[in-house]
Amino acid sequence: MEKSLKIIVIDDNTDYLFTMETFLQRNGFDVLTTDDGQKGIELIRKERPDLVLLDIMMETLFSGFEVCKQVRSDDDLKDIPIIGISAMGEELEINYRQWPDFEYFSPDAFLDKPVDKQRLLRMIPEVIKKAQKRKRRPKWQKEREKDWAKKASQSP
Repeated sequence: MEKSLKIIVIDDNTDYLFTMETFLQRNGFDVLTTDDGQKGIELIRKERPDLVLLDIMMETLFSGFEVCKQVRSDDDLKDIPIIGISAMGEELEINYRQWPDFEYFSPDAFLDKPVDKQRLLRMIPEVIKKAQKRKRRPKWQKEREKDWAKKASQSP
């Protein structure tokens, strides 16, 4: 029997957490949830999930932006795939895809709320596969990419 994938959902909307947890469990995933960014980071460190679904705009001390930044800067966690989720497109009329900020917020994929659940189900294996490929890159390639990113951030 194949092990089911472990997904952590971090969102400050408890109704959304319940809905997403129920939906993902019914589709065969092990799901853990939290409504707080700081607790989310702790849960990620403890559980080492296969994927994180992360709300960007949370009204907690640690927003989704901060959670993503901490995960990406931690060598033990940086390869865990993250799907960023937000209603800012609908609420603030901001299109993340139009103005991405990969230095501060670098999810593997992004979905607008309300989440198209069928699209999410199609996206999960794609994002995990992409993250696994990234993780298996040779060390020399990872170092070269770090150097390129550093040079790019220093250029005017």
